[in-house]
Formats: sequence, structure tokens, C-alpha cells
Amino acid sequence: MKKYILSFGLCFMSIQLFAQDIYKVENISSEDLNGTARYVGMGGAMSALGADISAIGSNPASIGLYRKYDFALTGSITTQNGNFDNTIGKKTRGSFDQAGLVAAIPLNGNKLKYVNFAFNYQKVKNFKNFIGLDNIALGGLSQSMEAANLASLYGSNSYTHNYVPIADAAYNSYMIDPITDSQGSITGWDPSHAQDYSYQRYLQGGIQQYNFNVSFNINDQVYLGFTTGIYNLKWDSWVGYKENLIDNINHTTHPYYMDNAEYMDGTGIDFKLGAIIRPVQESPFRFGVAVSTPIFFDMTTAGDLYMESPYQNVSSSGTVLSETTEAGYRTNPIDFRVRTPWKLNLSLATTVGSKLALGAEYEAKFMHSAYVGYPESYHDGYYDWGFTRTEADRALNNEIDLYTKTVHTLKIGAEAQVLPKLFVRAGYNYVSKPFDDKAILNLCPNIDNNYEDSESGYTAVGTDFVNLGATNRFTCGLGYHGKHFYADAAFQYQTQKADVYPFHLPVDDNNYRTNALAPQSVNLNRCNFMLTLGVKF
Repeated sequence: MKKYILSFGLCFMSIQLFAQDIYKVENISSEDLNGTARYVGMGGAMSALGADISAIGSNPASIGLYRKYDFALTGSITTQNGNFDNTIGKKTRGSFDQAGLVAAIPLNGNKLKYVNFAFNYQKVKNFKNFIGLDNIALGGLSQSMEAANLASLYGSNSYTHNYVPIADAAYNSYMIDPITDSQGSITGWDPSHAQDYSYQRYLQGGIQQYNFNVSFNINDQVYLGFTTGIYNLKWDSWVGYKENLIDNINHTTHPYYMDNAEYMDGTGIDFKLGAIIRPVQESPFRFGVAVSTPIFFDMTTAGDLYMESPYQNVSSSGTVLSETTEAGYRTNPIDFRVRTPWKLNLSLATTVGSKLALGAEYEAKFMHSAYVGYPESYHDGYYDWGFTRTEADRALNNEIDLYTKTVHTLKIGAEAQVLPKLFVRAGYNYVSKPFDDKAILNLCPNIDNNYEDSESGYTAVGTDFVNLGATNRFTCGLGYHGKHFYADAAFQYQTQKADVYPFHLPVDDNNYRTNALAPQSVNLNRCNFMLTLGVKF
């Protein structure tokens, strides 16, 4: 088994303690297809069509197409498919998703026709999600082997597991042997003891967005807009992991447990600038372009870790299986900063007579521009200037470059008027996968580069990770629009596959970035029904 226990040497140790990873960065940077029911019913392809308050987040200029005041409220019900453990969370849940107001102010100028102002609250990300796996064969591997690797990577002997929560808890619960090999690596238990595993992960929380917009209508041909977004994020996770260990003496099964919980919360701000242009004034065809800056998040995170194993103290006489041994660890809250990726949005739209509206758009999210850093009080060696600057986590940012991909989003949608006040809608929304196929959760990102500024393992409390696949969303909707009151309903079916890894183990000690553990494919499909009620005046 020692081919799995590495001897890359010490990870550089510094005063600060950091615990982030590419999977948290992606979670913070992604968004759902959410907003008004009309927006969702058309697959979100409304940036160039405009005059829908949810498009404020993709192209601010879309608000410039309003000619009336508008007030809208949206709620939804979401159901996740699959085997959901109702002791942890509910399979179906309700949500308040959107509330917004547009003020359209006519100026009647020769060129400047309208100046519009808008505010919109929108839940841009719902983290609620459950993944469950039962009785998956381990093939001679064990989570304790990654704990042993971390103890080895962050130290040179059995005592330097301290302050690495995963290694420390595994050491104190005797899941890793407190005897080192000739190279100073802490050895793990014989992996033949591990028979199979079960895994549960439950996430909850979300990202709320508060957008403030000003937009301009120039001669009913050029529309310009600017949006400032304020964000509030809360993220909680719980992971339960169990291995069935075989006693080679009595051939009986003994369980090993590892539970961990993490939370993050924070606030952020971003800015968006957009334009919509009708090249020919007599034609309804228009195109739009918008740029979104990163969201600049200030975050806090902490976690808890608990292990329980059947092992007792290791002695020279061999393995002893008897009384349960417990170990726990709680990390202190840590402040960090995340800069999400830059985004570019391009859109097209037209109407056919007064009965049909068509929209299409493409968005690129440049994941390599994401960034993680840590606030530091600025001083010049003589005086504390009273403000903070951001110290980059270069090793983790290198992981972002290695394992994340530019995310491409395609949206298409159509709306048809079938009766004087009745509309039907349909749309499609595609989001490419954010991770490289070989992406791993690297808890020692300094391992094979020259960066010595990240100690993710010192406060990490989990070893699992999920490599998300592409997302396909199919939408449809109905709308009733009277003189002032309107009501819209939409249905969304989202399909997505993902590969789940409860831990990472390299194939050999020549390449840490391989993974000997086979992934488990899961479906993250879900259905969403939403209703919007609004008034235009």
C-alpha cells in the first residue's frame, strides 16, 4: 500500500491559515436560471429583447426598453430528482425568488427619450442539493490513506500531523498508524481492511442579488444601461462518510465514520455595463453587448470535523480491533476574499409582427480570471495605515488555472401571442462544464510548484469533491397580460450529471495529480415551477 503514501516533503508553513479550494470558488461563481417566470420561460434569452426586469443582471440596457412603470414578485417550488434522504432535507422546497420595480421616466427630448431607474432583488443561486451513495466498493483504498498523505506532506514525522485537522483527527482515532516509514512518511492501515463506503452530502443556502440600475433610451434606437449589484451569500454543508472495515482476525465488520460541516458567509459587489442597438430604425432587429465585472466578495468560513473508528492504540503485536475511538476538530473562522470571473454577454433579438418574439444569446464566463486572496493590514514597517490590502493565494490561483475551464452559456427562447391577452413561451439554456476531467481537490496546492503561500490543509475538514458536468435546461411558460395586471407561470427541467469522489489518492508517488479512486456518476436533475404576479402602470 505504500505506493499511496507520498514523500514529496514539507509543504511551506506560514503564519496565516487558509482553507479554500477550486470547488468553493466555482460554487460562489455560478448561478441558476432564475428570475421572473417570463424570463425563465424563454430560457433567459431576453437580454436584447429587453423590458423584463430579470434581464437587469445580464444586460443593464434591457431596462432602457421600458415605457411604463413595472412592479413584479416571483415565487417558486423546486424538486430534486433521485433518492433524497428526508432525514436531512426536504426533496421539495419553496422559495421567494424575485421582487423588483422599474420607473420609466419620459423626457420627450429630441434624442433622449427615456431615463429609467430600476431595483431588483433576485435569488441568483440556490445551493440546496443532496447527493447520496451507498455500499460502493473501495477496491483496496481508504480515506485514511489520504489522511496519512496529508500528515506526511505537511510534516516529516508522526508529531507534525498537529494543526492539520483531517490528519490530526485520523491520528487520534487511530485511523493512521503513528509509526513512520524509513522516509518519514506516516503509514496508514492495511487498505484491505476497507471494504466499501457510503457517502451523503447536503448543501443549503444561497446567493441573493440586489441590483440598482439606470438606463437610457436614445432615439428609440440605442439603449444604454449601468447596474450595480450587491450580494449576500450564505453556504452551509454537511458530509457524512462511512467505511466498513474488515477485521482480518475475526473476519467481522467494523464501521469507521467521518462527519464534517462547513459554513461560509459574505457580501460582494459588482458592476455591469451594457448596450442594445437597433441598426435600422425601421426594423425590430437588435443586438446587445454587456460586460460584467467580477463580484468582489469578502467572506468568512469555518468548519467542524468528527471521526469515529474501531481501532485502539497501535502496538508492535499488530492491529487491535475493539473499543471505538473518537476524535474531533473545530477550525477558527477565517476571512478571505474571492474575485469571481469576468463575464461577456452577446445577444440578438427580433419580433415578427406583433405576435412573435425571438431571442438568443451567448455568455462567456472566464474562470481563469477568478482569484482568491486574504485581507492583510497594510503597514510600511513603521506605521499601520488603518486599511487592508489583499494578499494573493498564488498556489490556489494556480489550481484555478489548471482545473477550471471557460464556461459557455447558450440561451434561446420564443414567445407567441395566441390570444389577445394570452402568451405561450419556450426556451433552452445550456451551460458547459466548469471543470477539467482530471480536476481534483488538492489540499496541498504548493506540492509541485514554486508557490509557498497556501496551507489549505491546515483548516480543511473534508476530502470529498464533485466534478460537475454540463447543464441542460428546458423551459416553457404561459402568460396573461391585461391592461395593468399580469401573471406569468413557467416550468423548468434541468439535467446535469456529476462525478463524485469521497477522497483523492494518487496512483503513485511520481504524480500527485492522478486519482486512483474511481468516480461515481450521479444525476443532479431537478424540476422548478414558478409564478410571477405584476402590475404595469
